[in-house]
Amino acid sequence: MSKFTITEKEFKGIAGAKALHAALALRRSLWYIPKDIDHDSFVDMSNWLDQLDDENRRKYLKLAVEDGAMLQKEEIESLLKFAKDEHGVPICKENIENLTAFEINDIVLEVSCEILKAKVFFYQMNK
Repeated sequence: MSKFTITEKEFKGIAGAKALHAALALRRSLWYIPKDIDHDSFVDMSNWLDQLDDENRRKYLKLAVEDGAMLQKEEIESLLKFAKDEHGVPICKENIENLTAFEINDIVLEVSCEILKAKVFFYQMNK
């Protein structure tokens, strides 16, 4: 279980939009990495991913975090700003350097999973 928590589950404003695009980059990377996902198109794969339960979606997004997407520094920071550490201290540019790569990946995964849960709802409402 993660020692980090998500501070905000409403991803609003420019910060929310940047974090959404970073999470979507992870999702897109699943199309390019070798895995057991076999679909005819990106749209088919994306729809399939939307239909998974939270646990299975997390499993595939973990592949994207660990083996797929190479997020830019700004994309990582946009996701980290929605988390806080076990002491309740928000993750920010000043304390990112104290995190291990594994901790950063853990936060990126957790925040991305939460954003994409909201994204699925938004996407389905606007089809």
